[in-house]
Amino acid sequence: MVKLHFVGIDSWARPVYRDEETGRLWKDVNLGDGEPYLHNSSDNEFDGEPDFPISVEYEIVTKA
Repeated sequence: MVKLHFVGIDSWARPVYRDEETGRLWKDVNLGDGEPYLHNSSDNEFDGEPDFPISVEYEIVTKA
């Protein structure tokens, strides 16, 4: 189970989470509205474009 920690809001108003084990950033393309729909961030940049959706089980430890 991947544990994700909230790290901020990007310049497109997307909540951003970090997998503390790998450092991978994940973005909620639902903009924090309803159930998160997480995608990894291209080049693992805080303001990078969302890329592929998450395909593993995850738990959000801290929320926006």
